[in-house]
Amino acid sequence: MAKKRGERKRREPSVLAKEFGQRLRELREQRFLSQRELGEGVRIETAQVSRWERGLFLPNAETLVDLAQFLRVGLAKLLLGQEDGSTQTELPIQDISLLERFRDLEKLSRKDREMVIGLIDAVIASRQHEEVTSRRSRRSA
Repeated sequence: MAKKRGERKRREPSVLAKEFGQRLRELREQRFLSQRELGEGVRIETAQVSRWERGLFLPNAETLVDLAQFLRVGLAKLLLGQEDGSTQTELPIQDISLLERFRDLEKLSRKDREMVIGLIDAVIASRQHEEVTSRRSRRSA
């Protein structure tokens, strides 16, 4: 079939682009980020994040660095799925928004930090109590 004038030949995505896209999506989801939030974090349109995740394209080198820094992973892990000795350690908190809040909390006074810790402890204790109560009521039913 002859190609029409001005029509571009559609190039198949590379294996590297497809694997990168899968890895990017997994890392984004592990950090509880939407495509929009990731895009905003690295100053890129949401549609471009979608194209990367579908394996249609690879980001340029500068954007790869921004993505790695924002997701807090090494370039080798992001691009190739490989661990390297120079990467930052795995995040103790996967939820980026929660991690950012804790970083902001570190800037507060000791009294304020202790108050927030008390609130967190109260919420956790309340949820644990609800779970125990729920299990007991199911057993007795």
